Amino acid sequence: MAGFFEQAKQALELRNKMKRLQREVEAMTKEYENGGIRVVVTGDMTVKAVEVSDKSLLDPAKEDKLVRTFMDNVNKALRLAKDAGQERMKALSKELGLGGMLGG
Repeated sequence: MAGFFEQAKQALELRNKMKRLQREVEAMTKEYENGGIRVVVTGDMTVKAVEVSDKSLLDPAKEDKLVRTFMDNVNKALRLAKDAGQERMKALSKELGLGGMLGG
């Protein structure tokens, strides 16, 4: 019976660590800047900021370039956030000795 309670306790600790990790990942921010546009996203894949530092991009004649650059930068920032979250999961997996269970 003591073994069962120990396993339950370990499962609860793992659950708490996973929830803490999820909050950590969701709170982190990643940014990518290229072509006069800066994009900031969070680990939960939410765009938090978009800044146009190259005001010439706001010229209606350059709208296509602005849209392409914006989409490319958002996608790159989201990939950075996703990769950072996966790296954090791998680190936790190793820390907990779970091997490949969490992507590690």
